[in-house]
Amino acid sequence: MRRQHTHSSWFEREDGAPPPLTVSATRRVRFEELDPLRIVWHGRYVSYFEDGRVAFGRRYGLSYEAFMTSRLAAPIVQLHIDYLTPLSFDELITIETSLHWCTAMRLNFEYTIFNQAGKQVASGYTVQLLTDLQGAMLFVAPDWIERFRRKWLRGDLDNSPRDGDGNDA
Repeated sequence: MRRQHTHSSWFEREDGAPPPLTVSATRRVRFEELDPLRIVWHGRYVSYFEDGRVAFGRRYGLSYEAFMTSRLAAPIVQLHIDYLTPLSFDELITIETSLHWCTAMRLNFEYTIFNQAGKQVASGYTVQLLTDLQGAMLFVAPDWIERFRRKWLRGDLDNSPRDGDGNDA
């Protein structure tokens, strides 16, 4: 029996932390994403999370290009997914991606995927450490990330519910 999570967040909120920043991305399920049962193969949900992170990065300036230009990386060190309801070919899905405040040099992303009827079909999270390109962990934020964090803490970042860039909508 599948049970839907009733948690409010995967991450505990730190004292004085600003609210999470959230982006929604919309895309369609492609035929290549289906398994022999004609539902989305469970491994594809990781790429849906990736679609959400890409949309988030575009909106808030934390894109892969920004990381590479700064000679930084953010490898995933934790990944969790709860599957609630299968998805089918050509369904329009919405991926809500939220970044939760953390004083450590890591990115705590939470994801919720909804089908076209608005029903939650999956949720989960990733934790990414900030490193240099050789994999050494950062203990101090680079200037551009520190500027982003200060704006977020002051409430100077637009967190309206508008969509990020989707893929195959």
